[in-house]
Amino acid sequence: MTFDLFLQLLWHSFLDTIKVFPVILIIYILIEFIESKSAGRDKLKNLLSKKGAPFFGGVIGVIPQCGFSVIATKLYQSGYILLGTLLAVYFATSDEAIPILFSNAVENPSLWVNLLILIAIKLSYAILIGFIVNAIIKKFYLNKSTTSVSENKVVNDHDHDHEHEEDKELLDEGCCHHHVENKPENFGKFLIHPLLHSLKIIAYIFVINLVFSFIFELIGEDKISNFLTANIYLQPLLSAVVGVIPNCASSVIITQLYAGNILSLGATVCGLTINSGLGVAVLIKDRKNIKKSLLIIALMFVLSLVIGYLVTFIEVLI
Repeated sequence: MTFDLFLQLLWHSFLDTIKVFPVILIIYILIEFIESKSAGRDKLKNLLSKKGAPFFGGVIGVIPQCGFSVIATKLYQSGYILLGTLLAVYFATSDEAIPILFSNAVENPSLWVNLLILIAIKLSYAILIGFIVNAIIKKFYLNKSTTSVSENKVVNDHDHDHEHEEDKELLDEGCCHHHVENKPENFGKFLIHPLLHSLKIIAYIFVINLVFSFIFELIGEDKISNFLTANIYLQPLLSAVVGVIPNCASSVIITQLYAGNILSLGATVCGLTINSGLGVAVLIKDRKNIKKSLLIIALMFVLSLVIGYLVTFIEVLI
């Protein structure tokens, strides 16, 4: 590869990346406003403790802001919500996927349908799994004498929750673990954090675009397309392995591959279903219940593969 070709690929990757930056920035500024109005344990705890908790959890998870998965994790670890509700939030969460697809759809209107389909599948599946898991827990676990104190508190003791200032501080977090202050006069945060977060996401996108530009140049687009088409049933598994990584870079990779018609819808659904932003990172920090946390992640992996391959089979039939 010549130096001129390297510069050409570098320039094209930069152009492909920078054109989505304004839209990304605007979206994250809007998210910052939403986050500042929605932060706080008590509001989400009350909403996620209702009978329709998985539904509310799914709707909350759809909002493109990874802070909600962090809050849901803390509520689960404190015994305020059930596992099904936590899974509903996790499965509906798409981390950076929606902002990136939205920005790409501005340039390519055909992606609007793809975006809506993706959200509809993830939201429906999240709510369904949430209700099923909660029903199983209530029927086969909470009725036993061995019921844990924390999960009894979810079902029978909502009106007598004990407040802990330490938990409250941990739960008043937004995306990337930055502290959310509900002060209307603090207008600087509505630009500074969205700008920094947008630059980080744009950097990820640029690196991904550059890497795949080199791959396409060295291997050939036709060979890569043929490989992915021949191995469409392997895509969901590979996507799930990437998606389980608790970092926004994983959702950026999956989304960029999907937007570039490299990854199938089924594989994208699979990877973004298991990808719950920083929620899983917070979950596994609980060393006292590490085995339980790993079992939850394993369950998420299996359930993500189920929906991923189901969508893949439908794609092949259509």
